[in-house]
Amino acid sequence: MAQHPERSIKLAEEYLAAAKLALGNQLTNPAISLAIHSAIQAKDALYLKVKKEIVKPRSHGQAVKHIRSLGILGEASLNQLSRLLASKSEAEYGQLELPILDAVASVRDAERFLETVKAHLATN
Repeated sequence: MAQHPERSIKLAEEYLAAAKLALGNQLTNPAISLAIHSAIQAKDALYLKVKKEIVKPRSHGQAVKHIRSLGILGEASLNQLSRLLASKSEAEYGQLELPILDAVASVRDAERFLETVKAHLATN
């Protein structure tokens, strides 16, 4: 099945909406996890638009390097993606409930990252 940036953006929006619902219910780890998946879909949309494929990196650090190599996002956006990916293991596999402030920050980072990607896709 062919992959399209528009489908990845739609999924990113859905994950972000679900993250906001989880946050509203103070489900911190799910909110963080959903925010992360929103950013991953947005990253995939950007990569699809530029490279016409999705590269499956071996690590989350490589994902940021791949996006950085495109040379189209600023450091603020790259830092947002990096922060989100850094919390993936703890949010999804850890046994501790993460602080609500971490969830708020993750949802905010995902929202900003998605908006930046959408703005780039709209102008290119």
